[in-house]
Amino acid sequence: MGLAVLDVIEEEKLQHNALKVGCYFKEKLETLKEKYSLIGDVRGMGLFIGVELVRDHKTLEPADKEAAFVVEKMKDNGVLISTDGPFHNVLKIKPPIIFNEMNADFLVENLCLALKDKA
Repeated sequence: MGLAVLDVIEEEKLQHNALKVGCYFKEKLETLKEKYSLIGDVRGMGLFIGVELVRDHKTLEPADKEAAFVVEKMKDNGVLISTDGPFHNVLKIKPPIIFNEMNADFLVENLCLALKDKA
């Protein structure tokens, strides 16, 4: 059974998809740093991405309450993400391997709405 899953991953080039869509997705998230001061950093590889929220870019004060708000707002809009990190201020985004550019656009659009509501 497990080998069949690996065959599908290989046949459908899902690893390549994760890399390609992950780069696209991360670039879209990076552009939000200029628009929303809460975003301190965007990091990750492939489809496993973290968006660190900070209250102040100099002190790097963690924006934990803001992160929790964004997670709940995203959930209200049908997007499941969570928080991570020692201060629970990193939005942890790890969509399924079949995630595509249209899905990335939808997530970013909803993230913008959540961040706008929090600002």
